[in-house]
Amino acid sequence: QQCSHSSSVLTQAVVSTQSTGEKVIFKESDTCIITTISHNGRLFAAPKGGIEKLKPLQEQEGPNSSSFNDLEIMSSREIALQMTLYDFELFNCVFESEFVFSIFKKNHFPTKIVGNLDCFLARFNEVQHWVITEICLTPLLSKRVHILRKFIKIAQHCRDFQNMMAFFGIIMGLSNIAISRLTQTWEKLPSKFKKLFKEFETLLDPTRNHRTYRLAVSKQESPFIPFMPLLMKDMTFIFEGNKTIIDGLINFEKMHMIANTIRYIRCARKEAFVGDNLPLVKNRADIRYYVRHLHVIDNQRTLSQLSHRLEKRPE
Repeated sequence: QQCSHSSSVLTQAVVSTQSTGEKVIFKESDTCIITTISHNGRLFAAPKGGIEKLKPLQEQEGPNSSSFNDLEIMSSREIALQMTLYDFELFNCVFESEFVFSIFKKNHFPTKIVGNLDCFLARFNEVQHWVITEICLTPLLSKRVHILRKFIKIAQHCRDFQNMMAFFGIIMGLSNIAISRLTQTWEKLPSKFKKLFKEFETLLDPTRNHRTYRLAVSKQESPFIPFMPLLMKDMTFIFEGNKTIIDGLINFEKMHMIANTIRYIRCARKEAFVGDNLPLVKNRADIRYYVRHLHVIDNQRTLSQLSHRLEKRPE
């Protein structure tokens, strides 16, 4: 609703402040802004003359200790299952039109809301930061190796559940420089898990248009969660790399390519994901709550500093 009835409103601005201190000032015409801020971002209403004075709150820094004790007693398979159930909830909330609006909106749908898609994509970043945060906040080497191994096992189960969003979120988290530089930790990792992680890393290979990943998922059947950032990249490439109008006629080949991507998404969630017939886990409710309320540090500089405290570079 327009707020022009109050002259004081004209001197106020809605500002998003990230944990890094970065600020985004929203326009009056912006919509659904709550889904565009980062995991630890916060919204402020501030006088336009005092925006520069805004500082991140202490709560935006994230946790100061790992949840190792909680993770240790949780089944890796159950964690992956609960993550997949939650990710499917987010995935199923996204309207097909949101994928199109997200690609076209700058030119054709400037007022359309894609909040469900924003939340779904934000979950991917949240999982990455969760992995990095937990490892960087585990000071004891033996425990750090244990949690590294656990994340690789969780990633394996996510792949088995055909949840490629969570799978890549974990693997990219482990590939982050704050984690990959922890040579002492990786050296202590059993060879079996080193080999498994190397196998997973090959799916991240971008050469030949991500051919390794595309071949790996080409035979997946519903239900599955595709690696959405790559699909969004594909749609953006189709949109920006092909003219919509050619010689005064609509480029239907371009529209067919976009439609094929939407059909692929429709196929992915054609069947409901219910999980397999796993035995009842006593702490299932606790695990369900845990994966839906991850506490993370989303400031890369902070994570890098924590990493260097764990294992300093040799002189």
